[in-house]
Amino acid sequence: MGAAAISAANFHPAFGILNPGKFKPDLFIGTPVLPEYILHRGIAQTLDEMRDMADIKTVLVFSHDHVFRQYQPGFRPKMHDGQPLTNVWVKTHPEYYQDPALQGRHDDLLFGGRDVLDEIWEEAQPRGMEVYARILEPFVITGAIPGFENFAEVDANGEKRNHVCFNHPEYIAYWASVIEDLVRTHPYMHGFKFGQERGGPMLSTMGSQRPAGCFCQHCIPLARNRGIDIEKARKGLLAIQDYGNRIKAGEKPVDGNFVTFFRILTQYPDLLSWEQFWMDSREEQRKRIYTQIKGIKPKVQVGWHICHGMTWDLITRATWDYSKMGTYSDWLSVAVYFDSIGRRSMGHYNRNYKDILFGDATEDYSYPMYLSMLGYDPKTEPPLEAHREQDTAFTPDYVYRECKRVVTAVNGAAHVHARPGFDMPSYDCNVQPETVYKVVSRALDAGVDGLWCGREWDELKPENAMAFGRAVRDYQRKN
Repeated sequence: MGAAAISAANFHPAFGILNPGKFKPDLFIGTPVLPEYILHRGIAQTLDEMRDMADIKTVLVFSHDHVFRQYQPGFRPKMHDGQPLTNVWVKTHPEYYQDPALQGRHDDLLFGGRDVLDEIWEEAQPRGMEVYARILEPFVITGAIPGFENFAEVDANGEKRNHVCFNHPEYIAYWASVIEDLVRTHPYMHGFKFGQERGGPMLSTMGSQRPAGCFCQHCIPLARNRGIDIEKARKGLLAIQDYGNRIKAGEKPVDGNFVTFFRILTQYPDLLSWEQFWMDSREEQRKRIYTQIKGIKPKVQVGWHICHGMTWDLITRATWDYSKMGTYSDWLSVAVYFDSIGRRSMGHYNRNYKDILFGDATEDYSYPMYLSMLGYDPKTEPPLEAHREQDTAFTPDYVYRECKRVVTAVNGAAHVHARPGFDMPSYDCNVQPETVYKVVSRALDAGVDGLWCGREWDELKPENAMAFGRAVRDYQRKN
């Protein structure tokens, strides 16, 4: 749990309890919460705090959280007292799985064998609150889920990677089992959110030690059916790798960085088609999940975690089009983590743009251009020097512009839920209530259909959670 976790110890009575406001029925207000937090603290008490401080109507909780184990082989999350935690927070049923081991249950671990959705629903129902489940894709192969090593991507050199392939039939079957089990055995579940946090092969390859994929036996026929020349795409990816590595080693292309990058794209046009194919394969995973859930229970509201990288990566934006997502989305959960984007976008800029793609210009020119190309105002957002000195938050204007971009692109085909993240551990932006108030107000001004309060409920300072609720109520009164 975060250092700023809401608890009896840090909920100061001087802040008071705010009475819930009256909402328009179509304005969605929810919050994500970690299952270990709500089970440890107490479900009833936590739901009451959510409702009283921020007028929360919907609770979003992990049903499976193997994602937390994917970057460290052998790692297992633990409670603050050192007890190892389960990764499966719902009761599973072996009849839905070809291999019962894929249930991933460890009933001997803390909270194992319980069902967090069932337990929250018992308390949420009398309070008029809804329950959503969520999963983040654990795509890195670390042994957290048995058999995932058999689903590995194959890179441009023909070697297996430690990432799973979207198009592997058994990987597809795994998620079909998980979704079938989850939806059929939780009939009250109002919504579901699935997230993916991995980017396309070009930036993953540029200047890296290994090229990305996937050139496996399942992906190659699909790509060929789209008219892609596999060998040219493979050679193009290796050329991008070499291009980035040469620049990182100190070489300066004779015609400049950007022209050389663009030349690779013109020499290997199938590389761009391959990039789009990979991104489309990622979206096919969402489409399968959407179709499956709607076939089981059409009323479940299916939405997607839109990762924070969508707000700072130009190539991702080019290959991931919001305007096409409405046919397989009820709602989009858009991350606008204004307190962490400073450090995170700076890191992305440093790795991919400062010396490589935009290396023809000095950072005094390229960083403002980078922000401008993303649609943000470089005169309003903090300069690069501020981020380097200390963690520095972006402004409410960033939240407005990003939310407005999504709302305009989606154009009513799905609901847009802004997810302003604040009070995130390991970032020292010291977000104040007045900033939270302005951020929420600007997101609503941009026309979003709903809001998620924070990245995780346990991270939030009570005064900031209440500022969130106050901004929503004031907006409602004005509109």
